[in-house]
Amino acid sequence: MVSLTNPINKQNIVDRFADYVVADANGSIQWGTNSKPFSEMPSNEFAGTTSGRSISITGNSISGNTITAATIRSVLEAETTTYTNMRNMRARLNVTGGGGNAGSRPTPGIIFDQTKKAHLATSRRSTVSGTANGGVTTGTPASVSNLQTFFANLRTAYRAKETSAYTKTVNVCHANCHHNCHSNRGRR
Repeated sequence: MVSLTNPINKQNIVDRFADYVVADANGSIQWGTNSKPFSEMPSNEFAGTTSGRSISITGNSISGNTITAATIRSVLEAETTTYTNMRNMRARLNVTGGGGNAGSRPTPGIIFDQTKKAHLATSRRSTVSGTANGGVTTGTPASVSNLQTFFANLRTAYRAKETSAYTKTVNVCHANCHHNCHSNRGRR
């Protein structure tokens, strides 16, 4: 865990922010490109692995010679937004066909329905803006306390997005050989 320095510098702000939002967003991801809920789930539903993603900003992302509250808020809210696709996913597998069901999926209907944290496609992001500034305001010198309050508020805003589940239902006609069966029809 990084401590804020005195005087505060740009990279130190980014590093401390990573302790709050980045670490939280990358934690406990169970589904991604390397671990899908079931084999029929389309790969394009995921943007990355269960290890999450690296931070995409550096101290240089906070532009200007003087560190301003508006710049800090703008840069960190935008970066928080880039993690909002790491959120809960409700994955459902629905067997639609009544005939030919064999093996592990003999009954039609919803046979898989679970919600877990996933590294979803970037199209599943939602904007984080207007986060309570925690005292990081124009005309007020930035303090360690104010910055940490703002970071905590960003983490709270991220968590609100994280718990809002995206639901994806995949329909298959029968059995657990769905892909193989349909792929082989041309060779029969």
